[in-house]
Amino acid sequence: MAGLSDLMREYERARFPAHRRLDLHGEGPRVARERALRWIQSRAHEAPGEELLLILERGGRPGRGPSPAASEVGRLLRDLEGKLIDWWQPFAPGSLAVRIANEPNVLPLPRPSRRPTGDGRTEETAGSARPPPRLDIPPELYEMASRTAELRISREGLSIGVLEVVLREVWIEVQALAMERRLTFAAALEDVFQAETRKQLEM
Repeated sequence: MAGLSDLMREYERARFPAHRRLDLHGEGPRVARERALRWIQSRAHEAPGEELLLILERGGRPGRGPSPAASEVGRLLRDLEGKLIDWWQPFAPGSLAVRIANEPNVLPLPRPSRRPTGDGRTEETAGSARPPPRLDIPPELYEMASRTAELRISREGLSIGVLEVVLREVWIEVQALAMERRLTFAAALEDVFQAETRKQLEM
């Protein structure tokens, strides 16, 4: 049975790279819902149409009902279906696959460009998928954003090789939080950093 579990986790890692997996195992219902919502909002800003994996439970007994956290996240996904997400479904025991909508319709509309031609990239980013996080993050916030990403990598047991991926995830989360709560980027980053610090201490 342990071998099958290992194979399933290996399949998860192959199907969903680290930046498309969110591990909520062990979180309470409220925290699991909030983290899932923030992450889905962030990925919707960053990569509409992307498929994600939410890991909710590990090592549960067969036939046992969903945990309170899994039930709460399920309610959240039902609320988001047809808005931020196209669909969601079980992927493996204890995990759910989620597909971000191609055109998420509860996000703030972007400010119109003065030159609404092309795909919306600037001259500096044309020809590349996205600029590196270092170019997106204000210099005065880069050090704290990096420390936040390093805390998350440590907590989730990821390789330091994915630092840029996690750093971009952190910055998108900060921007979404700033828009949602009408905060400055500095205040939103401080909130995300403090949340990561608390989670690290709770481990």
